[in-house]
Amino acid sequence: MEHRKLEIEEMNRLSVSEFHAAEKAPIVLVLDNIRSLNNVGSMFRTCDALRVAQILLCGITPVPPSPEIHKTALGAELSMDWKHYDDTLAAIADLKAQGYTVCAIEQVVNSVALQDFKFDKNAKYALIMGNEVKGVEQTVVDQSDLYLSLVA
Repeated sequence: MEHRKLEIEEMNRLSVSEFHAAEKAPIVLVLDNIRSLNNVGSMFRTCDALRVAQILLCGITPVPPSPEIHKTALGAELSMDWKHYDDTLAAIADLKAQGYTVCAIEQVVNSVALQDFKFDKNAKYALIMGNEVKGVEQTVVDQSDLYLSLVA
């Protein structure tokens, strides 16, 4: 059995226009003060692959266009719908007004392990990822509805 990695041309990736027209998962990724342009690019690429509805880039999180973001996004920054907010709390307020359940991906008291959480297929979720060093800001945690932790 062959286990050769596919070349990018073999992946049957949707074009930008096809991606925009495709049905998306009812998920928004919120990046709370991410510092690394490469991390932002990889989040664009991951969200594109999972057909996430939107990415919200908050605070100091860098925004496209950027050669460093493009290097890891591999063009996904062109297909993904994204918006910048100066303040993550403003993004959360908008998401809650749109009916999203806001989930901080953070290790907090009484958090639920991601693999144990049962997503409601009829709900819309906003997943907040925090800064590489400080994590999700406490004020953002305080405004979240759920707390999911990534554990081994």
